[in-house]
Amino acid sequence: MAEKTENNGSHPLKSTINFNTIVAVCLIIFSIVAFLMIPYQIEKPKLFMGRSLTNMTPSLFPRLSIVGLFILSIWYLTHSFHLKEKNLFKELGKQSFVRILVTYAVFALYAVLLEPLGFIISSALMVSFLMFYYGNRNLIIFFVVLIGAPLSIYYIFTRLLQVSLPEGILF
Repeated sequence: MAEKTENNGSHPLKSTINFNTIVAVCLIIFSIVAFLMIPYQIEKPKLFMGRSLTNMTPSLFPRLSIVGLFILSIWYLTHSFHLKEKNLFKELGKQSFVRILVTYAVFALYAVLLEPLGFIISSALMVSFLMFYYGNRNLIIFFVVLIGAPLSIYYIFTRLLQVSLPEGILF
């Protein structure tokens, strides 16, 4: 016979599982699947005279990110049993779900445009659309982020970390 608690007559494990526990388990599963899929999703680097041009493999940063996500998900899972908060997603309105879908569509379009347009142009288009969509009307912030974010990220990755990003039509 299953154990019952005095407070509501349900199983003790069921009373400790909440929305955060489910999200943590989903993140753990996602990180394991993504880690296993990385070798099949990233192109092997071109060799020059039988040697790689850099010491880092292209899968290094994705693997580090996924390992970090896995570690944080385990931490989240261990702490989720003690969290006593409501699932506020149930209270979101229709407009919130529309915003999530629009953001998802913009990121999907960004992934499609990344190769033909290049990192800088596709990132600038994505950032400008999302900033305008979410209500930023300050032109100074708009142009600083529009120009500064893609260029600084491109510089850091290509020059300092020596990771190639799609160049597209600019170069």
